[in-house]
Amino acid sequence: MSLSFQRLGEVHLPEILTWEKLCFPGEEWTDKMIQTHLEFHVAFGIGDQNIQCYALVCETPWEIEIFRIATLPNFRKLGLAKQLLEHLFKEFPKKEFFLEVKESNEPAIKLYSSVGFNELERRKKYYPDGSTAVLMKRNPIE
Repeated sequence: MSLSFQRLGEVHLPEILTWEKLCFPGEEWTDKMIQTHLEFHVAFGIGDQNIQCYALVCETPWEIEIFRIATLPNFRKLGLAKQLLEHLFKEFPKKEFFLEVKESNEPAIKLYSSVGFNELERRKKYYPDGSTAVLMKRNPIE
């Protein structure tokens, strides 16, 4: 299977809204949140004929913060998120990467650790449901 990595834009707004509902039921970003993100930040996707995994990221001159990364339910456990992360690292080779993940999301924490992220700190009662966030960082590879 040949995967393509691509930058997503405002034309992808309807698809991203659908993906959000599938990947984050009850916690999906709103139309306005995604529209604003696409106006000021960047998004990327990976897949074969269609996007199967996507990321919403914020690029600054010195770092990349991953706000969202998700694989569509029918394509999970195929390594797509790892491949998307590896493409992001190649896209921004000299930048630090940051993300926050729910402490209970052990598979995601394991994935992030496997590609070079390290835990920086934990933020108690960070999410609306009261769960703890794990802040993680990946340094650029020199």
